[in-house]
Amino acid sequence: MNPRLVCTDFDGTLLPAGEEKDRAICAEFFCRLQRLKEQRGAIWIINTGRPWESLRRELEQERFPYWPDWVVLGEREVYRIDHRLPVPHRAWNERCSELHRELFAATTSFWERMRRFLRHETRAVYGHAEWSPLEILAADAGEADRIHEKILDWIAPFPELSVQRNFEGFRFSHRAIHKGSALQAVQEEIGLDASATLAAGDHHNDLPMLDRRYAAFLACPVNAIPEVKDRVRSQGGFLASRAASAGIAEALSRFAAGGA
Repeated sequence: MNPRLVCTDFDGTLLPAGEEKDRAICAEFFCRLQRLKEQRGAIWIINTGRPWESLRRELEQERFPYWPDWVVLGEREVYRIDHRLPVPHRAWNERCSELHRELFAATTSFWERMRRFLRHETRAVYGHAEWSPLEILAADAGEADRIHEKILDWIAPFPELSVQRNFEGFRFSHRAIHKGSALQAVQEEIGLDASATLAAGDHHNDLPMLDRRYAAFLACPVNAIPEVKDRVRSQGGFLASRAASAGIAEALSRFAAGGA
């Protein structure tokens, strides 16, 4: 079977992480995906940590020849795209909001402890954000590793609380809500399952969806972090030889030809 549902992360997986002049998505990716759309009726999801306005600006700036059919925003909220506007999956999004409201209210001691650590022992920028009581941007990769270790230690007493990391950034969520479960919400809505799904990512926050429970076809670009490469490799997925969107185009070609 070829994939009929293509779920891609955005930053690092499609759009290269780097200077603005270098940030572009290769035409080959769109050509490969369009071929799948025409031949298999493929549906495309962008599964990202970005909010809508940030993603929309990039889609317009990069002049995408077509937009995704669905988006996952903030690694949790699900929207169908209709005439370039997001239409919420109300049942899923309301469940997300309720779970997080209850969880964040029950974990106040963790937030207080974390803020004290960030204020006195790091150079990180942090604050309350739309989806999380605390979003953190470390000063550099080394500091991000140190913060990550501290977070994993301190959230241990709160089994429903999880952290999502992307490069030097951190966001918190309910353990049941992540890129994988949001992908599953779309699958249930459109009547497809993991056997027809390709998932591609490059960083820590993509790990939950890079799982055969959610996608039979797994891929990552060559610029993926070692943990992602290990996850994809261990499940028989495809490790591309090229970076970002060129690597995902390579994966689309491989899977469309019947590779696994």
